[in-house]
Amino acid sequence: MSHEYTLRRDRMKKIWLVSLMLMICLPMVSALTIYTEISGKAQYYDENNRLTGSSVEMVREIQRRLGDSTPIQVVPWARGYNELENGTEVLLFSTTMTDEREPLFKWVGPVFRLDWAFYVKKGSGVVIASLEEAKALERIGTYRDDAREKFLISQGFENLDSTNNSVLNVKKLIAGRLDAVISSDEGIIASLIEAGFGPEDVEEAFNIRTYELYLSFSKDTSDEIVNKWHNAMKQMYTDGTFQEIYQRYYPGRKLPEFRER
Repeated sequence: MSHEYTLRRDRMKKIWLVSLMLMICLPMVSALTIYTEISGKAQYYDENNRLTGSSVEMVREIQRRLGDSTPIQVVPWARGYNELENGTEVLLFSTTMTDEREPLFKWVGPVFRLDWAFYVKKGSGVVIASLEEAKALERIGTYRDDAREKFLISQGFENLDSTNNSVLNVKKLIAGRLDAVISSDEGIIASLIEAGFGPEDVEEAFNIRTYELYLSFSKDTSDEIVNKWHNAMKQMYTDGTFQEIYQRYYPGRKLPEFRER
């Protein structure tokens, strides 16, 4: 074996060892694609057109703790949900966990809790005392592929007016083109303000139930990745970071309880 060959072999061995050490020391690079939508105080653009919100802050804090710099992509809800169902290694937030959805994805959180209700135009005289009564209305505005729309469809509703824009729903409600809209308590306020109205322009007609929202991962996402996000979120609950973010956006609201996997 020549001296030159021995030197070349030793040099290659050193390069391999240095590369291995770099791989070990580098921060975790996520294979995830991360999607969200604009929705209330959870995800919105501030006055400087920067993406922010309670859930955005939580996701970025988890990323900071994991050394992950994957960009958050803002897309319409229908597209994000389709990617969650059919894409590869996808994270979508904030996603309402329903009985139907729970087995379809992997979940971390919750990051938020909200009430679902039917809202009507103030002074419209529309009264809703039950889901069955709501079925008798002419038109109910829904957000396409949203959990609330899917819920009403599962309950046999056939009077839904679906749109890709929740703000348009509010405008149609105020204009008298809808009898009611289904929304969350936070979502209806955000949509009203964006549409140029205020909370005083609508009234809650019927409260349906309380739900919790999570970070949802596509089924093919490895348990290793999901567990890292889960553990980072759990640490945020334990060290008070979650509470600090949550109460800054929702002062006085009850905190959701962390759910173990």
